[in-house]
Amino acid sequence: MAKKNSNKSSSSSTSNYGIVKLTAFWGMIISGIVSLVTLIIKLLIVCKLITGAGATVNNVVNVFNLVANIALFISVFIAGYTYSRNKSKTMRILFLVFSIIAFLGIIGINVMNMFG
Repeated sequence: MAKKNSNKSSSSSTSNYGIVKLTAFWGMIISGIVSLVTLIIKLLIVCKLITGAGATVNNVVNVFNLVANIALFISVFIAGYTYSRNKSKTMRILFLVFSIIAFLGIIGINVMNMFG
């Protein structure tokens, strides 16, 4: 006789936890690479090895920062969403509203840095 698998809820939370770990891992990898490239570019500017392309270099740095911020936002959002699924409807709505505000803030700040 085959055994019944009566523990279905733990496999669902385990797979969600795996997704959270995966996105956190890649979010940190992307953020680390982008931060390293940004640091190198900033050091080249300070050492005056890059001259004459100030606005272009700043735009490249700002795009890198945007990519890093979005990667980290995605990993934090997935972790928060996984947590909020077990909360009340009000808490889920608050989480989604403030997630949208945070995402728009990330986009807005980086776009303002590019053009400001």
